[in-house]
Amino acid sequence: MSALVGSLASESQGLPERDAVGSTALKSNAGTKSEAQPFAYDAMPYPGSPFSQTHPRRLATLASLHGMTPAPPARCRVLELGCGDGANLVPMAYQFPDSDFLGIDLSAPAIEIGLKNVAELSLPNIELRALDIAELTPAFGRFDYIISHGVYSWVPSAVRAKMLSIFRANLAPQGVAYVSYNCQPGSYLRDLTRAIMLFHVRDTADAERRLQQARLLLQILADTSNEKEPYGHVLRSQHERVRKTPDVVLYHDDLDPSAEAFFLYQVVEAASCNGLQYLADATSPILTGALAELRGEPEPVLKLLTQIPETDWVAREQYLDFVKGRMFRETLLCHREIKLERPLNLSRIKHFQFSSDIMPASADLDPSQSGPAEFKTRAGQKIRTDHRLAKAAFLHLGKIWPQTIGAADLVTAALTRLGPTSDAVQPDFDEQVEALTEILMSCFCAGVIELDAFPLNLMATNSDRPHASLLVRKQLANGPLLTNLRHGIVVLEDPVTRCLVPLLDGTRTVDQLVSDLATAAASTRSNDGNAGVAAVEPVISRENVLGKLRLLARLGLLIA
Repeated sequence: MSALVGSLASESQGLPERDAVGSTALKSNAGTKSEAQPFAYDAMPYPGSPFSQTHPRRLATLASLHGMTPAPPARCRVLELGCGDGANLVPMAYQFPDSDFLGIDLSAPAIEIGLKNVAELSLPNIELRALDIAELTPAFGRFDYIISHGVYSWVPSAVRAKMLSIFRANLAPQGVAYVSYNCQPGSYLRDLTRAIMLFHVRDTADAERRLQQARLLLQILADTSNEKEPYGHVLRSQHERVRKTPDVVLYHDDLDPSAEAFFLYQVVEAASCNGLQYLADATSPILTGALAELRGEPEPVLKLLTQIPETDWVAREQYLDFVKGRMFRETLLCHREIKLERPLNLSRIKHFQFSSDIMPASADLDPSQSGPAEFKTRAGQKIRTDHRLAKAAFLHLGKIWPQTIGAADLVTAALTRLGPTSDAVQPDFDEQVEALTEILMSCFCAGVIELDAFPLNLMATNSDRPHASLLVRKQLANGPLLTNLRHGIVVLEDPVTRCLVPLLDGTRTVDQLVSDLATAAASTRSNDGNAGVAAVEPVISRENVLGKLRLLARLGLLIA
């Protein structure tokens, strides 16, 4: 082994002494840098991306569920610490022209990219600045939503303290702050292999060589370990994780010596010292005894949770982290003076809108029939239920996606789908609706359905003159990754569909699209030598175009 390791580390260069702050963000960098040292995120930029869990709609919904009165996303102020190239913030600004957005990041090149995109979209409501977190003061004003994704674990303690003080000083009275970080106990397993890789590349400064050497050593250790031993099992599982991790993420996450993981209670205690309190988690937002049972938690876990008062949310969440071995958290904070509703009153969701791209596993499912049925979303989440009203409700949600529907209307639609058998629901109608409410909330917590306090108006069918946003049409010029109206990532790989989207400027009828798409596809084949469009000439008919438009609508890419 020593000879193998020795060959991996040949001709390494000395690693410059790390500056006072070093790398500060998983996706960007917003801390403080030394003028004498190169900036890691300038040397290897982290590609920007939208994060749906940071969207004001999501934050406002969770706040409203807990009794807060957050600002509507259509009229609010948003601050992002560590905004990178603005890929998360720019789509929000485009979507909500009457809201104001400010993003700061320490990487001037990343900010330049973002400013170029802002200029191309002519957005007057967003400002991106190359700025040190330490320079942000109360004079910048109050924000309804403050976002910091992938920063907290990658900055030193002084910057973390500054971030929390910004949350306190710059957050509106009913505002919500989002902060994500690597968390324990799950990160202990990752830290084991991080320590090994960091030791191995300790004298290597070049980014590419650090990545190559770290990956190779971990592969050797995993391959030569005893898979029947706990240590070998950890090495192999972590090697599989690292193998799937993109270079830029591995470089700025695992190979950043300053990265640090925290227990939830540690973050909450630090927030409390700054006048803040824990609200919820952005991606697994609510846990009560009833919901834990509905989510299929094992009996020992339920017994453990029932020993903790439902009002002690942080302790319940912390113990669940112990059970699950959680590695990453997306914590929401608000001002300590706010009286939150604990435990949550499930009847609150009757005032919200529901949506889901859920579909039955069986295409001929009859919800009126007894017995369990399985449903799954496009992302792969699954749910199984034998509740007739819930089965009918899921069928309706999948049918109308991406549109939303209120609770009362959803019940009515579900009864209609049950047909004559809906009479069986009537004798205990209130109990049936209550059970449906619990199932819907459980599905929301599990990410199976979406809940909105401020729903969007999205296209579910084609309009006379289909329209994709200017944002999407410009993004398509740079690659297949698009930001849809739900602030999620959509990948368009079909070459014909990629030719169609730029034509969707709202001026063409479907018949005009058929004609212009045929011309555009032919031009692409000619220019790319059949590389841009399949070598076999595609069928471009009215039916074909309508099918692609229906797909784009379900993907949330068409403006209502």
